[in-house]
Amino acid sequence: MEKIAILVVDDEKEICRLTQSFLAKRDYAVFTATDGAAAVELTKKERPRLVLLDVRLDNESGMEVLRRIKEVDKNIKVIMVTALDDEESIRQAKSLGADDYIAKPFTAAYLNDLLLQKLSGLGLPQK
Repeated sequence: MEKIAILVVDDEKEICRLTQSFLAKRDYAVFTATDGAAAVELTKKERPRLVLLDVRLDNESGMEVLRRIKEVDKNIKVIMVTALDDEESIRQAKSLGADDYIAKPFTAAYLNDLLLQKLSGLGLPQK
C-alpha cells in the first residue's frame, strides 16, 4: 500500500526534522521545505495529501505560499501553523483555502489526532 504523503513547511530546520521524524514513525511519506519555492515544487512533484504550513517563513508569507499551493492542487488539505493565535490571520487563511489553523506549541498527540481527522475525510486508510 502506498504511503500517504505529507509536506511540512517551516523555516526552522529543527521543527521540520522533529515533525518529519514524528510522522515517519507513523508510516507517512514525509517531505520538508524551508521556503515557499521549495514547498510549491515539492507539491508539484510529490503530490502530498496534506501540508503543514508555517504562517511566517523567513522571506515570505505563508499565506502567499498557501495561495500558490492551492493553485497546484485545490483539493490538498492545508493546516496553517503559527506561534500567534491571530483572528485576522485565521480568517485570511480560511479564505485562501486552509483547512485548519493550529498554534505552536502543540503536543504530538494533538497533531496526530488532527492529522487523522483531516485525512479521514479523504477516505484513506487510518494510521
